[in-house]
Amino acid sequence: MTLKNKTWVDYVLWLLIAIGFFGIVKVSWENLTGNPCPHVFSIPICYVVLLGYSLMVLSVVFSHGGARHYLFVSGWSIATSIAVIGSVAEFALGGGVCPSSGGGSVRGSVENGFQLGSVPLCYVSLALLLLILLFFIAGPYKRVCDVAARGKTA
Repeated sequence: MTLKNKTWVDYVLWLLIAIGFFGIVKVSWENLTGNPCPHVFSIPICYVVLLGYSLMVLSVVFSHGGARHYLFVSGWSIATSIAVIGSVAEFALGGGVCPSSGGGSVRGSVENGFQLGSVPLCYVSLALLLLILLFFIAGPYKRVCDVAARGKTA
């Protein structure tokens, strides 16, 4: 697909994916420099989320339509699963599960519950991923469905 076929929806989708990607790169970098993110087994979960966002980035730049959607769905599913699990755990346990915007670390600026100005990043990621899904459905996915409805191959 050429750039002239892109709509504002595609550019917003790219922007949202870039925001998520660079946000998780920052958290992953902080993990490397001593501000840890949660681990599952011995794997920092921020690296798993980075993999998910990386797959979504690839889906935006990859030229084959069918592979693009598989990359997107795979990456989105990985990142969203982690965001949902983290958000539920953060809410159920009263905080301290996800890195926070106020202090960066898992328990950095949150003591005894939620601190004003400190938002668990799993909540932010979940909201961003839902927006990404909406723009993906309204843009690339809708175009593929429209082409299929006309009886052409994507």
